[in-house]
Amino acid sequence: MNIDSISAGDIAVSGLKAQRARMNIIANNIANAETTRTPEGGAFRRQMVILRGNEIKPGFNPDHLGVMVKRVVRDTSPLRQVFDPQHPDANEEGYVSYPNVNMAVEMVNLISAQRAYEANIAVILSGRQMKQRAMEILQQ
Repeated sequence: MNIDSISAGDIAVSGLKAQRARMNIIANNIANAETTRTPEGGAFRRQMVILRGNEIKPGFNPDHLGVMVKRVVRDTSPLRQVFDPQHPDANEEGYVSYPNVNMAVEMVNLISAQRAYEANIAVILSGRQMKQRAMEILQQ
């Protein structure tokens, strides 16, 4: 397989899917920023997407090029402790464990994912424009 058989559009589509997955996880983190009780027990824990990319090297499989979600992991950093003895989830000392979600971090990650998504769209549009221009040249 040579490098000419690789579709930049297909690689960009894999980037779109990966960034969409990131945005979904970030949205879930934001939505659960105040969730003190989950079905598993305890406060919600922030989630993070681990992405995996593949290099172009001898013997590569073009079906595996681009980027994909390797896995979604839970952030094990400490939960935020707030003194609120009246809260139903307060411990014996009156502290409530809140999620380890930092809204500023989530917003920065969301902007980063959005910019990467837009960049992948630009790649797809550029590829289409190049094909269209090539067809125009061939018709002359």
